[in-house]
Amino acid sequence: MSKVIRVVVPLDPMEEQSWHLAAAYAVKIACEGTPRATDVILLTHTKDQLRNTSLAGHLGINAAKALGSGARLDLKAGATLRHATLRTLGHSARNAVIIAFYAEDRMLEALDGLAGVLGIVAVPDLAGQADGWIKRWGPVVHGSPRAAPEKLIDDPVVERALEAITTLSNIAYDVMHTRDKQHADEIFRILRAKGHTLDPTKIKSWAIRRGWKPGCAEELAKVAAKVMKLARKPSLAGFHEPHDRYAWWKGGH
Repeated sequence: MSKVIRVVVPLDPMEEQSWHLAAAYAVKIACEGTPRATDVILLTHTKDQLRNTSLAGHLGINAAKALGSGARLDLKAGATLRHATLRTLGHSARNAVIIAFYAEDRMLEALDGLAGVLGIVAVPDLAGQADGWIKRWGPVVHGSPRAAPEKLIDDPVVERALEAITTLSNIAYDVMHTRDKQHADEIFRILRAKGHTLDPTKIKSWAIRRGWKPGCAEELAKVAAKVMKLARKPSLAGFHEPHDRYAWWKGGH
C-alpha cells in the first residue's frame, strides 16, 4: 500500500476548481505510472450524485449523463474516465487512478483495501472528514508543503507487540481468523496487565498502514477495545510465558 500515490484536494466540492484540480492530478499520476495507466475512476457514494449536484455541474450535464449510463469519457494523455460507487467498484482496481469525490474517511478506508490501485485523489465532502486518512498516510495536500505520515503508535512496546500480532496473523482478508483474534486478545491482555493503554482507533489505522485489510484491522481494533473495557487488569495465569514475551517487546528485539 505504501506505493500508492495519494493526493488530497482540500477545496469545497461546490467549487468547480475542485474537480479540475482532481482530474489534473489523476491524469498526472496515470501518465507517470509504470506501466502508464489509462483507467481513471470517478468514485461517488451513489450514482445519484451524478445528478443535481455540484459535481454534475462541474462535469457538464451531457458528460454526467454519459458517465451515469456506463460510458467512458476521454481525458488528456490517453486516459479515460468512468464512474463507480463502492458497491460497483469491486475488490480490485488494477493500475487505476481513483478520484474519490465527496470523500470521507470511511470511503477512503475502503479504498485502502483495494488491490492494484496506482493512485487516489480525494476531494473531501467537508473539511475534516478525511483527517483520519490524512494522518494515516501523509498524502500530498494541494496547496500545503508535504508532511511525513504521523507516528500512529507512540508507545514503542505496544508497537512491537502489534508487529508480533501482525507476524502471527493472516492479514490478507477482511475477516480476522478466530485463532488470530485469540492471539491478539492474549497479547493485548498482557499489555493491559503491564499498564499500557490501547487506542483502538490508532491501532486500526496503524494496521491498515502496515498492510492489514481494513475489515481485518477493524476487528483487531475491536479486540483492543474489549480488553480496554475490562473492569480490572487481566490475569496472566494460563498464558504462555507472558513475562518473557513482554520483556522481548520492551527490550526492542
